[in-house]
Amino acid sequence: MTDVFTPPFYIRSTFIQTLLASGEIGTRGNNLMLQAAREVILNPIDDVRLQGFYSPQTDGQAKGVATLLHGWEGSVNSADVLRTGRFLYEKGFSVFRLNYRDHGDTHPLNPGLFYATLLDEVFCAVQQVAQYESELPFYIVGFSMGGNFALRIARKCAEQPIGNLKHVVSISPVLDPEKSTDAIDRNSLLRYYFRRKWSRSLLKKQTLFPALYDFSEVLEHLPKQYS
Repeated sequence: MTDVFTPPFYIRSTFIQTLLASGEIGTRGNNLMLQAAREVILNPIDDVRLQGFYSPQTDGQAKGVATLLHGWEGSVNSADVLRTGRFLYEKGFSVFRLNYRDHGDTHPLNPGLFYATLLDEVFCAVQQVAQYESELPFYIVGFSMGGNFALRIARKCAEQPIGNLKHVVSISPVLDPEKSTDAIDRNSLLRYYFRRKWSRSLLKKQTLFPALYDFSEVLEHLPKQYS
């Protein structure tokens, strides 16, 4: 676990690694995790509702429970989440995939917008999931922005422990959002990818809650093809 990861020379580019991680390679074919999945609507705090998909081991003999946290503008069906979830499920773990608000198809669930600062609702949702099989060890795995959430949850556990939490795994976490955003903006393909997905999310929210939101001024600053 202390070895430094040294990829082959032909995939040492961070951009290539990003493409491979988000691609559909390894997600096709039979996925027992998806077959066992059932939708869950959590109410972590106040009137907030978050969607998740819980895949318990069908024989009732799980080795533990793993909660997977996706990246910004990703979802429970992001490639990295599906690949990791399938691997863990096949190894005998129950798997819970959590959608943040306004990710996936969850825009109608909450009138309020998603912000990465909304740690409390994600933390409380993870707390609830940890109790599904409270006698088993509990794990949190986060990717990109989800890795940032995972680290902040780990820090928050110093004050509000999750009793059965054993390990937190943070993969390519966003440690400095400002620097990460600048890095995305410097790459035209990544900038296009995220702006397109973000603009679609804003338009969907505006359509669902027209009395609350008018993003026309924001969308005017995006090239036509983004919206």
